[in-house]
Amino acid sequence: MPGNDYITSQILSSQTWLFHLAYNMTLDLDEAKDLLQETVLKILDNKNRFIQGTNFKGWSGVIMKNIFINQRRRSDRIKTENDTPDSESSAFIDLVRNKEADSTPENNLSVNEILAKVNRCPHEHVKPFRMMLAGYSYKEIADRLNLPIGTVKSRIFAARKMLQASLAGYK
Repeated sequence: MPGNDYITSQILSSQTWLFHLAYNMTLDLDEAKDLLQETVLKILDNKNRFIQGTNFKGWSGVIMKNIFINQRRRSDRIKTENDTPDSESSAFIDLVRNKEADSTPENNLSVNEILAKVNRCPHEHVKPFRMMLAGYSYKEIADRLNLPIGTVKSRIFAARKMLQASLAGYK
């Protein structure tokens, strides 16, 4: 069982990494700060479960991911039929969401390459696309970005097409 000083030092040295992880999940500065705070509290509450010498970042990242998922489930989002992604994008969404499930160097490289190509799209297309990948409905994206829902759908469609073009021949 690690001491308080060890856990505290690990939290402090991983804080920037944890914040970036939180921001990538939420895509919102305030929500990322809240998620980071919840994660640190959960880490401190469960410090006796951490085994010194194991991967602290991995352990804390799983805690953060679980908190994020539980918060999303509790939000009681209502999806309309129009908000469900088509089968073409479902495979990509599953790949990105489940990248930890098949975590091999080759798969991580592939996911990283794909995400790099996503980030090369124009910013006005990337943000709605990443929010869609994070599980936000079209309406939620429109509300958060203060855009008409048609514009959100159009930008996500355009990002998907740009991504498909840049990944042509990708195996």
